[in-house]
Amino acid sequence: MMCCYSTKVLLVVVGFLSAVAAAAHWDHAVDLDENYRLLWSLSQQDITFEVQARTSGYVGLGFSTDGTIYGADIIIGWVENGQVHFQSATAVVQGKKFSAH
Repeated sequence: MMCCYSTKVLLVVVGFLSAVAAAAHWDHAVDLDENYRLLWSLSQQDITFEVQARTSGYVGLGFSTDGTIYGADIIIGWVENGQVHFQSATAVVQGKKFSAH
């Protein structure tokens, strides 16, 4: 069962990794690999995220109650013809695969 979150999520997609130190603006940061950095700050009611990713495709961020993709709330972002796009989805199980709706 997926629980509901009242937390607002702001996702900022950057098409390249910045060499600028972000510690003054963000409370937390982690480099998940050399192409994907996640930064975030907490307030009493909100969690604000920034994703910095080096990619020619898309970037995604997901949340789940058990650490798997199934049932996860997902945000996918990409740039097409110079315009930024976002899609919010929930991964649902269909047989042995999942699809985003």
